[in-house]
Order: sequence, then C-alpha cells, then structure tokens
Amino acid sequence: MDRIHIPESILGQIHIQAIQDYPTECCGMILGPKDTNELTRFRACENAQDNYHALDPKTFPRTAKTAYFIEPKELLRIEKELSANNERIGVIYHSHIDVGAYFSEEDVRRAVADDAPIYPGTAYLVLSVVDGEIKGEKTFYWDPTNRSFVE
Repeated sequence: MDRIHIPESILGQIHIQAIQDYPTECCGMILGPKDTNELTRFRACENAQDNYHALDPKTFPRTAKTAYFIEPKELLRIEKELSANNERIGVIYHSHIDVGAYFSEEDVRRAVADDAPIYPGTAYLVLSVVDGEIKGEKTFYWDPTNRSFVE
C-alpha cells in the first residue's frame, strides 16, 4: 500500500478534538477523492460508546474512556456523503486515553471481519492523549501478507 500523508491542518483539527474530548476517546475520519491517496477533509464523529454502554453493558462493557463506537446512523450519513462527493475514507482515527498510541485487540476486532479489513485501503490513526495533552500518534495499515495491522 502506498503511504498516505495527513495534512498538518487536518492533523491539527484532530489534535484539538482529541484534547477537547479528553477524558473520553475521540473518533472520526479523514476523507479524500476516490482513486487517490489525497486526504482533503476532516470528519469528526461522535463517540456513542457511553450511550450504548448505558443501554447494554453486557454487549458494550467498555465506556468512552477506553473505547469508541460510531453511531450506525452517523456511518450511514457518512456513506451518503462519500457517494455524493465521490470520496473515500482514507483514515479512521481515534484516541487512547492516558496510555500509548497502539492498535489494541479491541481496535482489531472493530476493523476486521472474516479475516479481512472492513474498510479495505483505509489506514487507522491512533493518538495518545495523556493528562489532556497529545503524547504521540501512530498510523496502522493492513498487511495482507501477515493478515494483520502494522505500524
């Protein structure tokens, strides 16, 4: 896979969101024109994890401090936006609270179905936010040879 470049202006918006959402995980996407590696648009999403945890703590045992969940209705709206604008999801991002930037087992479960990525060609950006400050970030890509995400 060709490496992507996240524009500083978009990365800055994500940093602001991550700091504002602390101490809960932020989440969202970076979009760009289809058939390119260009990233042109930041799309913050609401972390609905706490709502789902309150409704069904057995299925959603984590809170928004340790997990993110994009509301399915919001995902449908995004899919419509992508179609209308001839765009694709280049990056899905979220923050980790008071720990490092790594692709957790939970992140893998949310990104893979039937041993393949749910969003082929999409990278995942994970930010570390500690005490309300960005402490690091890493991007992960699907490696078809190893059938896993790699930094």
